[in-house]
Amino acid sequence: MTTVSPSGKLAFTARVWGDGAVVCRAEEGRPGPVIDQEFGYFETWTRANAFANELNEGLDLAPAEVHQILSDSSLRTDDLLTAAVTAIEACDKPALIAGKPLRIQFLLAELDLATTFCRMLQNKPSPHAERMIRNARNAVFDAMHYVFRPECSNQDAEIIGHRLGRLLSSLEKAAVSNLL
Repeated sequence: MTTVSPSGKLAFTARVWGDGAVVCRAEEGRPGPVIDQEFGYFETWTRANAFANELNEGLDLAPAEVHQILSDSSLRTDDLLTAAVTAIEACDKPALIAGKPLRIQFLLAELDLATTFCRMLQNKPSPHAERMIRNARNAVFDAMHYVFRPECSNQDAEIIGHRLGRLLSSLEKAAVSNLL
């Protein structure tokens, strides 16, 4: 991995996101680009790109400078991912976190996050309710799909089942409270 001290220079770019696009920011010397939620969701990539270009002009960045910052940020992300994959592949056994395989830890985190979103929707309406509920339903699908895999032990299936039940209850309440 190359080392360049962070310069603090920011640049913006557009990325396709679902059926539309978002504006992402990149900082030279740091992995990225990352979605900047402050700017919201755009119906088309063209609109998001135009907005990102306006932001870059406001920062007095030349197109070549923007390209340099975005490239540096993307390369740092690639380096980070390569290092993570190398570390996982170096293990003779599956990656373990808190005594559980990485895939199960990820699945449990996905279920917990989806449950949190559903509980948030029960307390306060959100313009993102439809997407949050869709993501929760995707977490349900992922969990149900995984428990039927041969590598899923009975103990793991029980833990996943408990969290899945909690999510389904929260999902139902969120869907009713948001009339979806």
